[in-house]
Amino acid sequence: MSSFIKSLVESQLEGSAEDYAMDKFNSFANKKYNCKDPFRDPETNKRLKLPEELLPEKADKKFWKKCQNKAWRDDQCFLSICGFYMSGGCCSIGSCPLIVIIPILGPLLMYHIHSKLIKYCQEQRPGMLSEEKIAKMHANIFFDLCIALPPIIGIFFTWLNGCSSRNCAMIYAALCKELQNKRKSQSRDVEVESIPAPHINTYRKNQH
Repeated sequence: MSSFIKSLVESQLEGSAEDYAMDKFNSFANKKYNCKDPFRDPETNKRLKLPEELLPEKADKKFWKKCQNKAWRDDQCFLSICGFYMSGGCCSIGSCPLIVIIPILGPLLMYHIHSKLIKYCQEQRPGMLSEEKIAKMHANIFFDLCIALPPIIGIFFTWLNGCSSRNCAMIYAALCKELQNKRKSQSRDVEVESIPAPHINTYRKNQH
C-alpha cells in the first residue's frame, strides 16, 4: 500500500511540473500559432500547414485545407475551383469582391458567401470556436458589408479587407489550440494508465 501512495505522490508531482511546463508552452504557442496570413508560411514561403509538433491527423489536415481553399476563393482568386490553389497574380480577385459589382444585392450575397466559412466550421468542429470568436468573425463580415455598399470603390475596399482571410486566420489559431488541448489530454491519460494498481494483502483466518 505504501508503494502505491509513493507512486501516486510522485505522479502528482510530475503532473504538476508537466502542467506548469504545458502552461508555459501554451502561452508561447498561442503567440506562435497566431498568423496574419493563413495561406503562406512566413518561414518557408510555402503553403501554410498545421504544425507537425501538434500531431494533426488526416481529418485535421483535410479540414484546414478546405477552410484555406474556401477563404482563398472568397478573397484572392475565384478561379481556384475544386481546391486548386492558384493565383492570377496582381489581376487575381476573389468571388466576394467580384460579386460586389452587383448593386445592393451583391453585398448581401457577399455576406452569405463569407458566412459559409463559419457555418462549415461549426458543422465540422462543434465547440472549436468560442462564442466570442464567432461574434468577432460575424463582426468582420458585417464590417465588410458596410464598406462594400459604396458603388465601384466598395469593390476595392472589399478586396483590400479580405474578410474570409481574417476569419481563416482565426480558425487556424483555434484549430491549433484544440490540437494542443487534445495532446495535453492524451498525455494525462497515459500518466493515469502508468500508475500501478495498489497491492492489498489478503489475510485468511486460520481454521482450526
